[in-house]
Amino acid sequence: MENRLGALEQVLEGFATNPVAAGRALIQLLARGGNEMAEQALAVLRHGAPTAGNAHLLKLLIENDWLPEALADPARNGLEEAAEWMSHLSRIDPLLDIHLARWALNRLRGGSAERGGPAARRILNLLEQTSSAHRLGPLLVQLLRVPDPRIRSKVALMLGRTTQDVSWALRDPDDRVRANAVEAIWGANCKDVRGTLWTLARDASNRVAGNALLALYKMGEPAAVEELDAMSRHDSGRFRATAAWVMGQTRDAAFLERLHGLEADPEENVRRNASLALARMAPAAALGAAVVEQPQPA
Repeated sequence: MENRLGALEQVLEGFATNPVAAGRALIQLLARGGNEMAEQALAVLRHGAPTAGNAHLLKLLIENDWLPEALADPARNGLEEAAEWMSHLSRIDPLLDIHLARWALNRLRGGSAERGGPAARRILNLLEQTSSAHRLGPLLVQLLRVPDPRIRSKVALMLGRTTQDVSWALRDPDDRVRANAVEAIWGANCKDVRGTLWTLARDASNRVAGNALLALYKMGEPAAVEELDAMSRHDSGRFRATAAWVMGQTRDAAFLERLHGLEADPEENVRRNASLALARMAPAAALGAAVVEQPQPA
């Protein structure tokens, strides 16, 4: 194996002199050495310099699935370690994120979602940390069409954070995708999405409706407070539980009385969310009480 490693390093060193012959030699080395040679190549690239030879080797490792599979294996690399590895490799090939996004898309095509889903989701998690959805936009839009709702919901987050547009989410049949699309724009104050958010606030899914109301609350929509109060009195316990969670996220003391009422709800999920929300709001409530109880000057 040491002889193969030496041959690999020798080919890489001479790549600039004769890239065509060196490229053929790399293909032959990987074909003959199989997985063991690929492991050596991956080790070389882990700390390799951004040279033409390393870029070509990296391309071969992607095309033959060795690099994507290595990055996607949680037993091999933690997410943080894999992200650092990707960042380094991006200096060798600045288009690495596009190659990997295309690999994930191809992996999911042709009815192979069950086999390729976990690896594709892992690659998307890495791309979320190391790349920009602006660069990956066309590929991400194609990923929105794959059957796996977990893939689409991840892509919804990435696209929503970049484009601040969630109008497309209205057409998606999966509530996880719609909910993640709304979550992606929490904190944004784009007037052109408010109408879409109000439509989503009346969604049949409690999670979608709750996320939309939280987004509207963060935008300063006064009616969002009234809608949250109405949701907390919904016939469905799922909606009441979501309303309690959203109220806790706002940390708005205006919801304290209603949350105390929800602590006596007949459903356990509602009571639990109300208690968690009140615990989250405890510092704000204590501060409000201190202000009220502060003695007035003589």
